[in-house]
Amino acid sequence: MINTKEDRENLFVNLAKKATIVEHLKPMLNQGYHFTGEGRLEPFRSGLMWDTPWVYTQAHHRIRCEIGHRIVFDRFGFVSNICRNCYKVVVRPRTVVELFDLYELQREMGVPCKCGIEVREYVHGLYGGYFYCRGKEEGLKRYKQVRKLVDEQISPDVPVILKRYCTEFEIGPGSFGPSDKLPPLTPEQEEIEKTLIALIPDENNRCAHVDLIIAYTMKKWIMFAHANNDPTYKELTGGQPLFPSVVTYHQEVEENDNGNP
Repeated sequence: MINTKEDRENLFVNLAKKATIVEHLKPMLNQGYHFTGEGRLEPFRSGLMWDTPWVYTQAHHRIRCEIGHRIVFDRFGFVSNICRNCYKVVVRPRTVVELFDLYELQREMGVPCKCGIEVREYVHGLYGGYFYCRGKEEGLKRYKQVRKLVDEQISPDVPVILKRYCTEFEIGPGSFGPSDKLPPLTPEQEEIEKTLIALIPDENNRCAHVDLIIAYTMKKWIMFAHANNDPTYKELTGGQPLFPSVVTYHQEVEENDNGNP
């Protein structure tokens, strides 16, 4: 996507051309229409997630997050075995330019991952990249791999950590505290999880790989960078600000304070 200096400078303009299509489709999407995995628009509610801060660079087809997070945690109030075995390598880009660099790195790796802007108030940092792993051992191996690639392709100063399951389970509202202190499931909870897994079919991958949705999301990244005083976004707009500066008048006071008429 970003192969030359010209590609980088014109990135915002090129993304906006595609994102504007999704912006015009918003009323339909909010009324039940959805993008299928093939990129078509259909009038049915179980489509791809489209209005999200994340680009799911490579989806993980084996993790049943719909059950583990949105049903077991959100509705039943405990952390399922599905999630207890989930570890994530987290990368914290410091600028939106580093976020796009991370996206390119993730595309090259081809492992389950996502990246985007952080809009959760309990997460420290504007940007994030997540690599999904099954089990701590796989997580440690992935951490070493990601740390090396980030050092080489982005910067050794970009933070990289290994953590367990979704942040909401550990520090968000209704969380259970430190992940290494999580109590085992009760027999009742085990039975609930077993019932839900048997009751709910293995959901299709609902993470967006549609080109239009990716463009729409990435445009939001650049707008978010502007709103959060990240000046590096201008590297993606040919050096141009997204909006003009306001007219100011306080200079008259400063001139009078300095003894000027």
